Amino acid sequence: MAAHVRRTARRSSRFAAGGLLIAAATFLPGAASAADAQEVEVPLDYTCQFPSGGYALTAVLSGRVPADATAGVPFAPGEIALGLDVPRPVLDELAGLGAASVSARADLSVLHRSGGDSATAAWNGLEAPAQEIIGQDEVTLRASGDVPTATFGAPGTATLTASDLKLTLSPLQADGSPAASGATEAECRLDEGADGTLATVAVGGGETDQPSEPSEPSGPAEPAPSGTPDAERELPSDLRRQLDAARQEAAADADPDSPEPCPYPPFELPTPADTFVAGYSNVAKMDGAAPLGPARLDVTLMKKYIADPCTNTFTSLSEADFSYEGRRQMPPAQATFLTYGFMPTTATMELVQVGPPADIVSVSVNSDPAIPEYTTVTAYLDIRIKDVRVNGVPLDVGTGCHTAKPVKQVLHAFGTSNPPSGYTVNRGGTMDGETYVPAFTGCGVDEDLSPMLTAAISGGGNYIKITQAPLCVFNDTESPDCPAKKPVPER
Repeated sequence: MAAHVRRTARRSSRFAAGGLLIAAATFLPGAASAADAQEVEVPLDYTCQFPSGGYALTAVLSGRVPADATAGVPFAPGEIALGLDVPRPVLDELAGLGAASVSARADLSVLHRSGGDSATAAWNGLEAPAQEIIGQDEVTLRASGDVPTATFGAPGTATLTASDLKLTLSPLQADGSPAASGATEAECRLDEGADGTLATVAVGGGETDQPSEPSEPSGPAEPAPSGTPDAERELPSDLRRQLDAARQEAAADADPDSPEPCPYPPFELPTPADTFVAGYSNVAKMDGAAPLGPARLDVTLMKKYIADPCTNTFTSLSEADFSYEGRRQMPPAQATFLTYGFMPTTATMELVQVGPPADIVSVSVNSDPAIPEYTTVTAYLDIRIKDVRVNGVPLDVGTGCHTAKPVKQVLHAFGTSNPPSGYTVNRGGTMDGETYVPAFTGCGVDEDLSPMLTAAISGGGNYIKITQAPLCVFNDTESPDCPAKKPVPER
């Protein structure tokens, strides 16, 4: 028997940027943020199949979604919140198994439509912190997180529509440890006749500016053989030869009666390179910018290379690590801000790379004569603050003042190969994105200064722009880009 669930409004959440692209049925990473955004608060009526039975559930999706987009330019909804009224019978069942509280993960499918094109984006990993369930008449979980961006291929009107929802409820004992019953999963479907439309977006035309003048060739290189895909022509000649050899080997092993694979099996051609990056990051609450770098970046190109003849795309997956005095971090940077608009504050900031190497995903579209290349760089960083002075007076924040959780920094760039313009991984150029700074912890010696720094710095709306110098590919010995140069950052 389905439980009746009361529907309530939810407050909209703050948001930051994520990464996904939809263009000509090809998923390409990318991002950009729109200045104007529409508030979204949409109740979604689901029927969810739990192990104990089917129940009605209302989810209220809230957040901010850009009101317009530009064809060919990534569109970033940012962080989204999903308020979930959990059915009482489900909570009673969890409580009977020893749970005192419950947390949740929500995975939402969202259909993007633009003209005749459509694709489903996975808004996965929306996390809800634990809520007590003992003695509560009603429990609402609020799951939030970054969601993917999308790029629409042509002007017109685009719609974002909610579809299937998967819930994972994790019961916890009174001491916070997992309950013996383990997680409970539910598959949810929108009720018949329910309107899942989240937002309508006006998609304008692409850039009308003339492309920049072609740059000079980076150095002598062996001409690409006739028939080489245009997206590969900028690769060093020895890498092209390795690609050709890998293709020939794959073709020799292939069953002649099998259909052409889409995509081809990935090639692994790890190639070391290095470069330097430098830039600026705005700190919105401080009304100023902090310099970043120049920092050395150790790059491993072509960890995977995937050619897809069905979509005429070529995807290169690479990795990178910062390197400063033997550590995975950018050099310390000192910046001065006007805290709250009137009090001068100086601090030293360190961006320390944590977790896996930064992912560099670059996708070229070979069907377009310009050979557009979309690149996303994703890194996880710990922001550390020290040497703080407020109005010239030292403020002892100690040696362990840092963000309570790593920052997921996503940068995006776009360029073309014909003619050379904008950013490509090999040529370098500018990348940009937004940063959400989490709360601070571990700040202060004699007193806890973490809340003060959180109030002064943490939050969204922090724009970051990074300039990358051309890559020095180690096996391209004659390249004028070796050794790697330090770029002049753009504001």
